[in-house]
Order: sequence, then structure tokens, then C-alpha cells
Amino acid sequence: MEDDYFTLMQTLAPDLAQEIERRALVLERIGALQPVGRRLLAGRLNLPEREVRTVASILREHGLVRLDASGMSLTPQADAILPLARLFSRDLRGLTRLETALSEKLGVPRVCVAAGDADADGHVLDEVGRNAAIRLRGFLHSGATLAVTGGSTIHAVAYAIPKGTPMNVMVVPARGGIGRFLETQANTVACEMARRLGGHHRMMHLPDHLDEQALQEMRKLREIDETLALLERADVVLHGVGRADDMAQKRQLPPALLAEITAKGAVAEAYGCYFDRRGRLVYSASTVSHDLGALKPQCALIAVAAGARKAEAIVAVMRSRPHAMLVTDEGAARAILEDGNESLAGPIPGFANTETK
Repeated sequence: MEDDYFTLMQTLAPDLAQEIERRALVLERIGALQPVGRRLLAGRLNLPEREVRTVASILREHGLVRLDASGMSLTPQADAILPLARLFSRDLRGLTRLETALSEKLGVPRVCVAAGDADADGHVLDEVGRNAAIRLRGFLHSGATLAVTGGSTIHAVAYAIPKGTPMNVMVVPARGGIGRFLETQANTVACEMARRLGGHHRMMHLPDHLDEQALQEMRKLREIDETLALLERADVVLHGVGRADDMAQKRQLPPALLAEITAKGAVAEAYGCYFDRRGRLVYSASTVSHDLGALKPQCALIAVAAGARKAEAIVAVMRSRPHAMLVTDEGAARAILEDGNESLAGPIPGFANTETK
């Protein structure tokens, strides 16, 4: 019924539908960025500053936006209608239909699609992170253990988690230390998520890649063993998705190893594992998290990835193991749906078809 209503509006009064969409979008963005100046808001929306000023003035006249020295922010009246405005804007832009189509094609129960393409606009990644952040609490319960990987995408999720009632959750890093950038390390992300959720966290004082013998030796240390035990029985795993070629370069895999996994058809990387197009594991670069694909059946996996370039990688990771939720952007969603392949849902030969909660 709602889809019929939006279709009718776009057919009979496309100019009105566009204006309502613009107002709803400006309202929603002010809510996400407040307090925010008109110039910054215009840049985030890819709209002329003059147009943003006009819309903001109308919203202010209706008592929905207030302006002070720090910028624009929403009034309590606007806060009350914000969820409906957000839904209305998403429906008018076709994002809800994209989510339904993507859910059916990938066999993922919950899909959230942010407008735009992160490959073309870096600000879209912030929106993808925010979408994942506001939905994360719905997967957590008192006493739950949340495992998180690092990377720029999951970093964006961590710093977008909204304030709320403190939760008795334990956040642990799903990977050891990798790379040189401390702010996107799994340890750093886990610490920030725990702080924003009001929970607790554990550190993983290990390099990501250890041989099995070295890992077993390290497990003799109580702190290391307790953290790894928490990881192994995680209730929720939040991870990013990367292209195999990009991640191999970032992780500086030896040329011989890169040639080997390329020959095996690797197209995707997630939590240190490389997968081919069908979701089959071809190589694990992380000793710490290489068993994440074999977690307890009720563990909920949440993938967050953006950009049309990652479309093939997202499909591969969704096929590797059932996921509870995928958060992505319009660029990746359209690229996946335009692929033309048949439904990608269902088990892969040789892999357990377990269900997520």
C-alpha cells in the first residue's frame, strides 16, 4: 500500500515529491550531524548552499530547525517526526526496494542500504557506518559478547554509535595487531565501541599472524587465553569486507602467496580469510581469527561494506556463511543486483548451512 502511495505521488506530482524528499533529507542530515553549518551540510548532500539555505529556512519557519552560533540543530518537534521523515525519504529514493531485492538475492534476512556510492563520495562511508551503528544494539543483549574487526569501515561504525542506556556487553577484537595505523586496529575499535555502548572490552596483545605453535604458547598466558576464549564463543561478529587484491596489497602478502591465492580465484577478504566467487575459503592470513567462519550456529554475523568496487567481494562473503545483516551503500547494491545472476541464497557445497539469530 505504501509503495502504491509513493508511486502515485511521483506520477501525479513529481515536483512535490522531490520537494518533500529534499526537505526530509535535509531534516535527516541535520539530525545526524547537528549542530551543523549550512556550508558543511551542503557539501555532505552535494547540493548548492543556496538550496540548502532555502530548505533550512522553511524548516525553521515550521518550528523544526533552530539556528545558533554553533549551527543548525533539530527542535523536539522535529525529533518526534524524524523516524517517519527518514523512512519517507528512503522510500522516495527507492532504497527500501533495493534492500528487499538485495535481501532476496543474497539470502540475508536484514539489509540496510545507504544512499550514494562510497567510491565516488567518501562521506557515504560515514552514512553506512551510522546505519550499522544504530542497528547494532538490536543484536545485543545483557551479557553478550561482541567481536569486532578493524579497518576504516568498522572504525566508522564505532564512532557513530549513538548514546543510549549502558549495556552489559563484552567487546573483544576479532583480529590481532596488523598494519601501522593504530586508529583502525581491532583493539582500538573494540575499546571505542565498548565505551560508547557502556560495556567492557578486552585487548588482543598479539600480532594477527602467528604460526599455530606460537599461538598455543601464547595461550598459556591467562589474559591471552581468556580473550581468545571470548572470541570463540562470540554472540555477534561485526566485520568489514574487502577486495582480495586490495587487501593483499595492504597486508603486503609475499608475491608468491599473492599469485597462489589469485590462481585459486580469490576475490574477497573478511576477518583475515580470502574467498573465491562461490564463497569457498582459499587462504587464511589470520591465525587469530581464522576460525570465525566456524563459530557457534547461533552467532550473528554482521557485514558492513561500501562502494560499487566491492560488489563481487560482498557476494562472495555472503555466500561463505549465513549472515544476520548486511549494511552497504547504493553503489554496491545496484552493482550486485545488475549482475544478472540467479539468486545467490542457499548453502555452498561443503559448507554448513547454519542459521544466524
